[in-house]
Amino acid sequence: MDDQPALFDDLPVQPAYDVGAVRNRLDDILDKMRAAASWPWKASTVAFYRETVWPQLLEKLTDREEAMRYRVDMEAEANRLDAA
Repeated sequence: MDDQPALFDDLPVQPAYDVGAVRNRLDDILDKMRAAASWPWKASTVAFYRETVWPQLLEKLTDREEAMRYRVDMEAEANRLDAA
């Protein structure tokens, strides 16, 4: 059995989603936040975004440093909007 190669070892692993589309979505969210003087969504939507949408989008980014930059930018904007 050790001589038998694994069935898919030589195939590159591709994400099941478009990373560019994830970046575009994050950029759209950040642009909307930056342009707003107060939260541009109702409180329930903000909670859903914070708890579910943003973490899922950030997790899909394959570059951890890029994900951290988005996280820092989003947290800064969220803090600003919370204070407004």
